Amino acid sequence: MNTKIFTLILCVLLSLSIALLSGCERVRDIISPADTSTPSTLKVGLIHPEVNYVSFGKGAELARAEINQNGGVLGMQVEFIYRQETTETVVASATELVEEHNVVALVGPVFSTHAVKVAPVIQRPILPGATGANVTETGDFIFLVASPNALQAELMAEFAVNELGATTAAIIWQDLDVYSIGVVEAFDANFQQRGGSIVAKEVYKKGDTMFDMQLAAVQTANPDVLFLASFPPEVPPLMKQARDMKIQSVFIGGDGWEDPLMFDILADNAPLENSYYYTNFDPTAVEFISAYEAMFGIPADGIAASGYDAMRLLAMGIEAAQSTNPVAVRDAVAAITDYKGAVTISHFDEKRHPVKKTASVWQIVDGKPQAYSGLMSDSSEPTETP
Repeated sequence: MNTKIFTLILCVLLSLSIALLSGCERVRDIISPADTSTPSTLKVGLIHPEVNYVSFGKGAELARAEINQNGGVLGMQVEFIYRQETTETVVASATELVEEHNVVALVGPVFSTHAVKVAPVIQRPILPGATGANVTETGDFIFLVASPNALQAELMAEFAVNELGATTAAIIWQDLDVYSIGVVEAFDANFQQRGGSIVAKEVYKKGDTMFDMQLAAVQTANPDVLFLASFPPEVPPLMKQARDMKIQSVFIGGDGWEDPLMFDILADNAPLENSYYYTNFDPTAVEFISAYEAMFGIPADGIAASGYDAMRLLAMGIEAAQSTNPVAVRDAVAAITDYKGAVTISHFDEKRHPVKKTASVWQIVDGKPQAYSGLMSDSSEPTETP
């Protein structure tokens, strides 16, 4: 065979090989188009603590289970990717969830001090358990699901004056905490606006176990009410030490008290007796309450309600937007009206705060919380935010 004929045959065989290969690749692309397939799951980042306020995650899990049972969101099953909420890691965890796992949104974190760190760096919808009124000022994609602390403080100031007949108040709060600082400022302004006097203001640091110096100032001032604008595990021993010092002030607080840990720290909860606190829990939401107890075998609370509503509101926003585009979802959530879930939300205001139909105060009786029958009132935005 001469060289020209051999070269011609070789070229023909090479051309046929290329054509066959291209045809196989086209068939493979038709059968399995890798880049255009619809994902089977909708990934959502869930951030909450492991020790306290764990009911936030449980509430979100209940909502996720209900949503998935009803067909998911845009035909996709919701998948949570959980990260523990800590001061040291919360920003890194939120960033990892977005950049490495491509979550469509974040449910959580719970603490306002953490939410204000996450909001500026995450450009996806964030529905936290946080209630700091200034949280939504720190980012364009973050909402409040529960009532802001300024509204809580306004209600508790009104409660102290009108229901308890208080004319003097002392305040103790956790230093450097965004929620505590905001609620203290609002309570101070609203209590004085109603004719009351603030006679002592003291702070403690997270992790403190002794409060002698702070309580000595309260003992001297002898206020009608002592507003504890902070959280367990510090609040119960602080209350016990106050009673041991014969301080007779009525204890009042915000939704920071709303955690089962509040009632598990002391061997005897007598020091907590006849104290009052603001709650985001709606005892008339019987479907949520029943479903939560059936799923977890424990009573629901306001923190669980926030987790439940956060996930449901997110799902509603994505469905309304018919997209997972962050801007479209954010705008769709902001446009939700007449929402009924664990709580009832009329609408979101321009600050992305929920405007709710009701607010309530709970009383601690026999070492356990129960609804205070004297106050279940209409709720809206604060009349004045300091």
